Amino acid sequence: MVLCVCGGYQAHTVPAFVVALLRHFADDVQVVLSRSAATLVARDAVEVASRNPVFVEMTDRAAGVYVPHIELTRGADLVLVYPATVNLIGKLANGIADELIPALLLASEIPAVVVPVANESMLLHPATRRNLEVLRSDGYLVVDPPKALEIATREGLDERVGPFPYPELLMYLSAVAAGKHAAMPARPKV
Repeated sequence: MVLCVCGGYQAHTVPAFVVALLRHFADDVQVVLSRSAATLVARDAVEVASRNPVFVEMTDRAAGVYVPHIELTRGADLVLVYPATVNLIGKLANGIADELIPALLLASEIPAVVVPVANESMLLHPATRRNLEVLRSDGYLVVDPPKALEIATREGLDERVGPFPYPELLMYLSAVAAGKHAAMPARPKV
């Protein structure tokens, strides 16, 4: 599995989230951080949790990987994007590959699960809703966002949120891995 982490607040939970994925779902987790996510979580902590090098830039080289946006999904069965920011969603919907994560997703031929996480106003904005529909029509598996702490208003501060965003996501990932959800449609040849 490849886990792509964008710069949402939840990025700080990535080491524990990776351990939960390894315990309950995946044999191997390769993590890719956006530049913003790399400012919210220690790269070393993620590498220790995943036991793999962490990639941030398209120019990163490690473990025999020289073209990460192409090579990181080879041999993987699934890409999970959590948290998926509104910024990334807009880039994917419009084919913009200016960073490693959108380039990797646009080049990937395996199922990709996108978990949008943002302020409710941003998620409900017509542009975001339109972009999510484009992702769905392009074959991305878009999951409803988890209920989470709202940083701006502190709403939900009293709720306990663990490293796994919500139990339904684990069941969804298992169904995708078992082939019970349609894979990304075949892309037209250029």
